[in-house]
Amino acid sequence: MKYNFKVIIAFFVLLYAVITLLFFNFYRELAMKDARQEGIYILDTMNAIRDYVSTVQRPLIEELKAKKMLVEDFFDPRLLSSSYITREIYNIQLARNTINYRYKLVATNPLNPDHVGNTFENEILETLKEGTTKEFSSIIKEDNKAYFFVGLPIRNSQESCLQCHTTTNAPKAMMDQYHHIPTFESKVGDVIAMLSLKIPVYSILTYHIKEFVVGGSVMFIVFVIFILFIYKIYKNDLRLKENTNMLMMSQNRLASMGEMIGNISHQWRQPLAQIGAILINLELHSDRDKLTKEKLTQKIAEANEQLAFMSHTIDDFKNFFVPNTTKKEFSAQEVIHQSKKLLSASLEKYVIDVSIDIQDNFTRAGHANEIVQVLINIMNNAKEAFLTHNINDRHIKITAFLENGIPVITIENNAGCIDEKIIAKIFDPYFTTKESSSGLGLYMSKMIIEKNNAMLSVKNLKNGVIFTIIF
Repeated sequence: MKYNFKVIIAFFVLLYAVITLLFFNFYRELAMKDARQEGIYILDTMNAIRDYVSTVQRPLIEELKAKKMLVEDFFDPRLLSSSYITREIYNIQLARNTINYRYKLVATNPLNPDHVGNTFENEILETLKEGTTKEFSSIIKEDNKAYFFVGLPIRNSQESCLQCHTTTNAPKAMMDQYHHIPTFESKVGDVIAMLSLKIPVYSILTYHIKEFVVGGSVMFIVFVIFILFIYKIYKNDLRLKENTNMLMMSQNRLASMGEMIGNISHQWRQPLAQIGAILINLELHSDRDKLTKEKLTQKIAEANEQLAFMSHTIDDFKNFFVPNTTKKEFSAQEVIHQSKKLLSASLEKYVIDVSIDIQDNFTRAGHANEIVQVLINIMNNAKEAFLTHNINDRHIKITAFLENGIPVITIENNAGCIDEKIIAKIFDPYFTTKESSSGLGLYMSKMIIEKNNAMLSVKNLKNGVIFTIIF
């Protein structure tokens, strides 16, 4: 693929993490919103109970007093105190373990000390009294724990509320219980207190954990399917690229094979001529009856020597074209001399001097034939450049050395510089400036070198170029 598959996977993992975080925050906000609505619903219910006490129970008690069914100063908080009744309802629920919130009534100057608020609660109560907001909700920290706080105002809804909360009008039983009754300095409709709930954030999130797990699992499955889809595309792309490279390799090998057959024929020309001369010599001696056993043995030995040379030549080319399936140790000197030997006929034909400088005969594990093919490709390109630029004094220098312990082979020639406009493109597939070239030689050379965990680069010199292979 155009981009590294590991980079793509890392990107999608990061994207998944970001989306998961956003997804969690979304559910967190949703859970807080639900908690707020539930808290307001509960507090509204408490306020409704308070209103019921004010509008139904207290008038009923007054009616019973008027009928002399109750004493005039009758007072029982279980019937007349809305604060007491709502608190007891909360305590009943608390005892049943059916709730997970803390309920509290907060007043400025309460009868019951349990209704005294802390600094934070008193600030919220004052805000509600000012009328700038009808309700309050926020996440707070208390005892190193997070709570979702909801507060609703209590309004002075009935005149009857004012009667009990004055020292002069309060029932005797109420005075006996509380001793001192603070006077309400408010009118009907004013905010006189606050109902509040504190819900543990952990319990809110736990309540919504099912939705989060289900949603997160679905999202994870979608991401896995998507990554598998990307991986399948990646594998198909690799397979296509591999097939394309194999096709290019085959084309390059065929081109090399044609070149090598020309080299074989050139290298065989002289031995064949020698063998022909030997046969003519034997025929002349035979015609003159001068063919002795010693002469025949000598000429056969000479012919065998030439045939052995031809056989070695065939073996060299055969070994070059036989693909290596396993990596083996090879030396720099081995691959350099082999590449020169295989090209010797062509080098001789075009009068190209190749000098070899083995400063360090390092060894590497890999496919020696592939490195030989790269060296041949580079030297063939130099040969073409010599002919194109009509250069008569033709030199190629191959050097093997260690640079800071790193094996390096350089192939330098004086065949002229490469145009700076195209030097960056010479390793591209099918790029060529020659009509007779396939444009695959240098591209395949780079592929082969990278396959052998090395790097191939080129740089212009004063009168030529230098190719560098770094292992």
